[in-house]
Amino acid sequence: MILVIDNYDSFTYNLVQILAALGADVQVERNDALSAEEALALSPAGIVISPGPGTPADSGISHDVIRTAAAAGIPVLGVCLGHQCIAEVYGATVCRAPAPVHGKTADIIHDGSGVFAGIPSPFTATRYHSLCVDADSVPELLEINARTADGIIMGLRHREWPIFGVQFHPESVLTPEGTKLLANFLDLCGEVPLPGGVSGASATLAAAGGTARSSARLAGVTGITGAIARVSGNDSLSEDEAQLVMGAVMDGEATPAQISALVVGMRMKGETVDEIVGFARAMRERATPVRPTAARYVDTCGTGGDGLHTFNISTTTAFVVAGAGVPVAKHGNRAVSSAAGSADVLEALGVNVTLDATAMARCIDECGVGFLFAQSLHASMRHAALPRREIGIRTIFNILGPLTNPAGAKRQLLGVYDARLASLMAEVAGRLGAERVLVVHGHPGMDEVSASGPTTVAEFDSADGGVRTYEVLPESVGVPRGTLGDIAGGDAFENAAIVRAILAGQHGPKRDVVLMNAAAALLAAGEVADLAEGVVRARESIDSGRAAQALEMLITVSGRLAGEAS
Repeated sequence: MILVIDNYDSFTYNLVQILAALGADVQVERNDALSAEEALALSPAGIVISPGPGTPADSGISHDVIRTAAAAGIPVLGVCLGHQCIAEVYGATVCRAPAPVHGKTADIIHDGSGVFAGIPSPFTATRYHSLCVDADSVPELLEINARTADGIIMGLRHREWPIFGVQFHPESVLTPEGTKLLANFLDLCGEVPLPGGVSGASATLAAAGGTARSSARLAGVTGITGAIARVSGNDSLSEDEAQLVMGAVMDGEATPAQISALVVGMRMKGETVDEIVGFARAMRERATPVRPTAARYVDTCGTGGDGLHTFNISTTTAFVVAGAGVPVAKHGNRAVSSAAGSADVLEALGVNVTLDATAMARCIDECGVGFLFAQSLHASMRHAALPRREIGIRTIFNILGPLTNPAGAKRQLLGVYDARLASLMAEVAGRLGAERVLVVHGHPGMDEVSASGPTTVAEFDSADGGVRTYEVLPESVGVPRGTLGDIAGGDAFENAAIVRAILAGQHGPKRDVVLMNAAAALLAAGEVADLAEGVVRARESIDSGRAAQALEMLITVSGRLAGEAS
């Protein structure tokens, strides 16, 4: 078992995901949940000290764990803050870095020892830190085995014990050799990676963690097994029952097999509005709230899962909407089925996506747009990560994300991968307190408004409390019709380049599809009277440079806030 000490950082579960994908049994404990002695009593084969905000003084038991693990001969890997803790334990000084670096890549030069075995030198890695280890203070018993080109320490190892630290983030999508580095650590722990090694890791992605137990008593059934019996018998749960069942899942009370049985049973009978509302309420209850001061803001978030591999349309749309004067609380995550999720492309653009909830709210207020990182704000969903990936079919989990914005956005452009979900999701959004939501499904199967064919729209407006459905054609709102191939995307870097080109004013089909989606978001926000007016306002946002300015502000402010937190 690999024990991960979580320093209250969203990157922790990226580490957990990769370690588990490599075949490790992973247990996560917060840095204030147990003592160092209790940690060692768990008999870990190795220990990972996670990144975290603040300084090593804020790392709870991390220093003590490093000392006791060393005495017991247990390998330790410290990442970012964990690396700095290792340095302090053995007498080095952690100081302010020459310049804060957040979400930037750098070439890492190393000697091939320890966790760097078999990794090319130099290699590219992602850095998020305002502190670093003072090279002049490193004692003899620690060896510097990796640096940047300008001499900043990126790696340390103990000369006698299996203690390793890396200042960069091996779990980042922008650190291509990171999985190999973590596999090397597992090998040093005697935890042999899965057959197929690094290349096979993506086939078994999973997450694990400490659980906070609760007992869910349902009105018609008792516990998770009763709920499974109900849905497998073609009997639907009430909203309250669904909320309690989902609460039990998120609190770690259900096993992976039980979670799979529950959601597959619901899929086979068909999920009801009550069940979706109940599941969404349970997620909202457990989400870390984001509280901007803006009186009105909109979200541009889709279900994903359309399998069409377009560029990041909803993410680009967020900046255009912000440039038009409407604040955006953009909810999103890393890639699941696509090559690059919103978090991945924003990271490639230079945005710090790992801020805490307070800083996320400040981004919305200061920049007019902020990124709400689902992985960080919905940490309890880690309990469903393994069954979600192993089931291999769409379930209720695939549609919950857009319904659970942690800022409570009441106006939204919500894309769905199946036209049959449009009216259902609009009704659910209304039940959850939305003011105005446009649920869209575009030709030929997009979870976006389409510029290559008709788009089905299900619009909920609290003014009349009903759901109105209609169809939109691109030419009817002044946009030329294109093809699906015109809006193909690539990896995070390729999509980031596409975003910048659109915001810089480049014309073409990619701009056109963004114009249509921004128009729909502006309509949901109540900023325009119809989609045609929305397209005009979206063009003005781009052509005036305000959309590009929103991106640059988010890059600057998110970096500054991350630096303040460090």
